[in-house]
Amino acid sequence: MSTWFKSPFIARCRAIIKQWQDTPYSGVATLSGGIVLATLCIWIFDHTVVTLPNPGLIYLPLVAMLAYHWGAWHAIIAALLQLLCVYLFFLAPRGALKVPTALDIVQLLILAGVTGFVLALVQLARERRAAAEHETERMAALHSVGAALSSELNEERLLNLIARTARDLTGASIAAFTLRPTDELGQLLGPAEGNLFHLAAVVGVTPEQEQILRRMPLGGKGLLAPIFRQGMPVRIPDILAVSQTSFDKVHKHLVKERSRSTHLPKSHPGMRSFLGAPLLNREREVCGGLLLGHDEPDHFTPEDEALLVGLTAQASIALENARLYRVEQLHAQELDAIFESIADGVILVDAEGHILRENGAAHRLRKQLESTTAGKQALKALFHMPVRNALSGVVEPDIAVSVADEIQETRDYIVNVAPLRLPTTLTIRLFTREKSKSYNPESASGAVIVWHDVTEARHLLKERSIHAETEARRALLQLILNELPSSVYLVHGPEARLVLANRAAATLWGAVWPTHQPMCEFLQENNIRISSVDGGEHPLPQLATLRAVQRGETIYHHQESIRHADGTTLPVLVNAVPLRMKHFKLSPLSNATETSEGSELAALVVHQDVTALKEAERLKDEFIGIAAHELRTPVAVLKGYAQMLIRQTTRGRGPELADWQMEALQNIDQATVRLVALTEDLLDVTRLQAGRLHLLCEPGDLIALVRRVVTRLQMTTEQHTLSLHTSLSHLIVEADAQRLEQVLTNVITNAVKYSPQGGPVEIAIEEDSEKKIAQISVRDHGIGIPQEQQPRIFGRFVRAENANAYGITGTGLGLYLCREIIERLGGHIWFESVENEGSTFFLTLPLAEPIETDAIEQQKEANA
Repeated sequence: MSTWFKSPFIARCRAIIKQWQDTPYSGVATLSGGIVLATLCIWIFDHTVVTLPNPGLIYLPLVAMLAYHWGAWHAIIAALLQLLCVYLFFLAPRGALKVPTALDIVQLLILAGVTGFVLALVQLARERRAAAEHETERMAALHSVGAALSSELNEERLLNLIARTARDLTGASIAAFTLRPTDELGQLLGPAEGNLFHLAAVVGVTPEQEQILRRMPLGGKGLLAPIFRQGMPVRIPDILAVSQTSFDKVHKHLVKERSRSTHLPKSHPGMRSFLGAPLLNREREVCGGLLLGHDEPDHFTPEDEALLVGLTAQASIALENARLYRVEQLHAQELDAIFESIADGVILVDAEGHILRENGAAHRLRKQLESTTAGKQALKALFHMPVRNALSGVVEPDIAVSVADEIQETRDYIVNVAPLRLPTTLTIRLFTREKSKSYNPESASGAVIVWHDVTEARHLLKERSIHAETEARRALLQLILNELPSSVYLVHGPEARLVLANRAAATLWGAVWPTHQPMCEFLQENNIRISSVDGGEHPLPQLATLRAVQRGETIYHHQESIRHADGTTLPVLVNAVPLRMKHFKLSPLSNATETSEGSELAALVVHQDVTALKEAERLKDEFIGIAAHELRTPVAVLKGYAQMLIRQTTRGRGPELADWQMEALQNIDQATVRLVALTEDLLDVTRLQAGRLHLLCEPGDLIALVRRVVTRLQMTTEQHTLSLHTSLSHLIVEADAQRLEQVLTNVITNAVKYSPQGGPVEIAIEEDSEKKIAQISVRDHGIGIPQEQQPRIFGRFVRAENANAYGITGTGLGLYLCREIIERLGGHIWFESVENEGSTFFLTLPLAEPIETDAIEQQKEANA
């Protein structure tokens, strides 16, 4: 019977049924045809043979088949149609709509109950079949994966295979493999709870995300803590919904961590479900982790967790095999390299005296000796006689031989011969040549001949020692530089050719700078631009690195912006220190050398990424802007009410205010005026930083504008005398009149404010027709600016410290705004100052193009 079920005919029938089942409308066709056929059969049997007590039971096989092969919806529809057919065709009166009797209702209910019971049983069988098939598929996949893992020896392909397998078996959207760093021999480095784990393989992410993740260190923090610190799996149904309490309940023995901190970068793909398992070696040490993620919550099940643990166990064995294979390869390569790098000639011969292997030195010397008759005689003493004696068991002392080389220079050799006895299996494996019939395993399996050239041994040993020491120092220096977080590189010569650079330098430039390549050539090749703080591109001679190697300048805290080829900009702080060395020689570090005719400059350059500082500065500017905007409304209300009270009282409306009340209102009004000026300054600062300060430049009479400002400000002080000195009747400049008035008001007000003892304030206006500029100077005889504070007096929120001794208040924004506005108008501002003697501020503005006389008169009338 079993043979019949396995016959080709039955297999063909099953294939046809399966093919029919996979068609799109097979379920509907089976449902419709089955109902019709079943109804027809029941009707014929009921009318011709015997009356069935409950004909609806005949439909049950059809319902069960639909539920098992096509799903519950087809079965439910068939069950409803079954009840309908029984009601219409098999309950009296048949073939018509009627009111069912109690017996009919009971019959229909029994039929519905039996059908529901059958559906439940079939659905349970279907689920168990699906579970069994799923487990079978998993076991088959694990079996195939295990076979693949055991045969794969390439670590990179192995890790990618593990990650893909874990993702496919669990249905995860992201699978990542992290590893703890190891040395060349596979020994773990650093503690498991550290931050040294790195991404070794990942699937399910974009190439850009993969690059970011590969540069990101992973360690025992957040969700990864139990995996890397305690070596236990972690399954989180929903990362966004997990709480600290629930996280601590699962991992009570761990130090509390912030469970919401997943330590993922901004561009990391989003995850809701998380599943991770540790990779343990034979000593039960955590050497890595397999991490899975899915963008939907509650995706991973306990079965997935058990599967992942089993997969990591297999992966651990496979990874260890791959590493052992790699270590063995390294050892073999090291032995080969050592054998070939031996300066002495080494020859390995078998028991028959045939050469099995020789290094390069022995091969060259042997070929040289075989080419001449005298050499052949020397070869007899160097090779044939020592081999014969060693194989026959005669122990001889070292043999000294002198041989003339190709340039007839005599070289002395010491020949060492040693019999070679190996285990039998190794002997058979190594010596694959024909053996003599009298081969005795107890006798020598071969011989090792060493030709030691004592002529240059000492010289070679000394050179190798110096070279090894130099390389060690170079490697140590490079290792130290690579661990520095800031970019560090050394250049030399007027072209700034690279000598060495650390790993952070490649990240900073976005490209690898080849050794000995000039800086300008490197920047041009990689389309890298360097700009100043204001966004303008730096001329190449003004770069901090070139200034250091060409002019010998020492540059500290120089701000630049590096623009990469992809458009990203990186603000940096540059420090460049020139190094002057006579007969500068770089051979220990590179192949570049300089002639002994003179010396050339080198420079050590350090770049510090100040992106975080710029972001903090941006947030500060944003806060200032928000605060200034929020201050405007209450200040306007306060000023309006104060002025209204003053005007109403002056006009005699309302009760008369006392003198102290009127003085208080006037003080409030003056304070609101200062607050309005302060908020406007703060808003101007934020506009400047955001690039939203718009200037409307048009021709205007500078003389009239300055005279108007002087007249207005003279009314605010009685201790100071403001005077305007100029020989010009008018001077037309190209500027924004409102902003220029703001600058003049600020500069003259500072001259008045920082002259607390009073005195003259002299304003002078001159014209430079050659340079086509107008120059304004404002001189006072006040407290002046200390010498050490003068370089940064135009910075934001910077004030001279001697102002505090006189009780002079201020925000330190005025001169910053003046400089920014004047420079945007195409001018320049600077000052000369001596402490306790006064200050003179100078402003220059470009002259406007000449205009007609009528236009000048109209402009003067408009300004008046």
